[in-house]
Amino acid sequence: MQPFDDLDGEFKARLREIATTTRSTVDNSTVTFRTARVDCEYTPNVIKRLAMGQLIAIPNVQALGANSSYSLYEIADVYPMHYSMLTLDRSQPAAIRTEFMDLIQKEWEKGSKSTWIEIVAAPIGHVMKTAADGVSYERRAMAPLTGSQVKLLSKEAIEELICFKPQGRDADDYSLGKLLGFTDGSIAFSVNLEQLIHYMSGTFAFTGSGKSNLTATVIRKALHAIPDLKVVIFDVSAEYGIHILDVLNRLPSRVLFTDSFKDSKSPEAEYFKRHATPEALTGREKDFYPKIAQLFAAGKVEFLQTRMAGEEDAARFSTYEGIVEVLSNTLNEKYGPVQQKILVPQVIELIKGFLRENKLDIEARFDAKTMDLIRKIQPLLADLPANSALKKAFDSLARIVESIPEIEEEEEGYSWSRLSEEILSTDKGSPRVFVVNLPEAEDARLETANVINEVFRRRKRSFTLSPRVLFVIDEAQEFIPQNTRKEDGTDQSSRALERLLRHGRKYHLNCWVGTQRVAHLNTNALQQLHTYFVSTMPRPYDRQLISDTFAIDDAFMERTLAFQNGDWLLTSFKATATQNIPVFFHAENNEEILDKYLK
Repeated sequence: MQPFDDLDGEFKARLREIATTTRSTVDNSTVTFRTARVDCEYTPNVIKRLAMGQLIAIPNVQALGANSSYSLYEIADVYPMHYSMLTLDRSQPAAIRTEFMDLIQKEWEKGSKSTWIEIVAAPIGHVMKTAADGVSYERRAMAPLTGSQVKLLSKEAIEELICFKPQGRDADDYSLGKLLGFTDGSIAFSVNLEQLIHYMSGTFAFTGSGKSNLTATVIRKALHAIPDLKVVIFDVSAEYGIHILDVLNRLPSRVLFTDSFKDSKSPEAEYFKRHATPEALTGREKDFYPKIAQLFAAGKVEFLQTRMAGEEDAARFSTYEGIVEVLSNTLNEKYGPVQQKILVPQVIELIKGFLRENKLDIEARFDAKTMDLIRKIQPLLADLPANSALKKAFDSLARIVESIPEIEEEEEGYSWSRLSEEILSTDKGSPRVFVVNLPEAEDARLETANVINEVFRRRKRSFTLSPRVLFVIDEAQEFIPQNTRKEDGTDQSSRALERLLRHGRKYHLNCWVGTQRVAHLNTNALQQLHTYFVSTMPRPYDRQLISDTFAIDDAFMERTLAFQNGDWLLTSFKATATQNIPVFFHAENNEEILDKYLK
């Protein structure tokens, strides 16, 4: 492999200086960035073939006498310069300025000694060493030599450094798009999808930049590459029931709504009307209806009822866990009867023994068998006063349990508990994709928290790590704000998602978050992400926060302002071939896949 590309012998560049910039961060500390300023000889061929995202190699202090050690920098900006531009200002007469500009324009076509190319590049924190047997890379900071000759890395070297190469698999199955910076778009950008999913990821971009498009692409690729993966999408924007319609029909799946329209004269039209359709596919209702009808015919569309706020907490006190919590709280009563406090530990031990004997989990709900436990406990409480809280609690519990039938009637229709069961089911035909439509923000927060917590409880009890589950949280600003309140459900959703992001990967429970505003998000949750996809964010504060939180150079963040739809800046500690190298790429267009599916 040839590590360098001299662009047909025309790329001739030298390091002019290392510029240092220090600024305040969002938390009032300071951060320093160092960028390389490179002078390159101007030719029309070179200026056409240079772009952001390409890598350059600058000899460092270890290269003295050997010329085999290079610090790697990534190009963040390229612009042509002409000597006359430096002295051209409004103090000169307009006729002279026009004459100079005519001269400059002519020299762009052929080049001259008055022209050059200014290259701004930022360090990626890696050193490349060349030897007779090949090239090696090392994560290490090394001071470059000012005035030294700069080399441009070849496409092959960049591909080896950045792109993940799956063993025994087609690289296209792991490709998210094409690397930017190459006019022929010849380098497919492939990532390690297993690591991308396992170590949590986030997409950050202004509305309309393509977050849902990228997320749908990743979901489609990941389901194909990871056989035991299940995806649960909490869809507050009603997008994914259309974005991945082909996947929902091809794989076992569920599309869930919290209000029923199954008795509608045209459920396909109602389904379509409730979703946001990609702009490129508007006016194609007649093409969508037959595909949507397949979902209804296969029984994949289900309806369930949202739970009221506090219902989950109330249900917990219908379990053995709830009664143990009540008993424990009596020990904290400052003026509670001493005799009652002495009996509480004995009662808890009886409950634990009952659970062991009957092979029940502490989160099991009360049933008719609970009466056997109550009969064991009541003699212990016989000497307590009639108004004792402990005695009254078990007397009330006995009356409740007596009213529970031996066999409870099965809940009609689809339920939230069934959703949790199907998410963790290992049955061959169990659904692999779940789209939960939750249009109301407060309901969405509470249900998201309830489902994640329930899946956590079931997974911890199961002693298995299969299946792997990916929770997709779009519009994350609704779920994990910095300031939370219990009244609107943000406290519950933020705690559940922070727990998922912190501890989920130990149980193969993973998370993908997307948002257009990061300024007021829970930074404790965001710092758990290992992969970041960043596109255009017009607000300077948002860009600065991302730069500070994820250690992305300001030079790269500013370039995102010039992105087209589908352009992304990615930095990952796990998913790329080499750790934490900023990558500019253009994502595959999910709308094109849908368009082919509809034809």
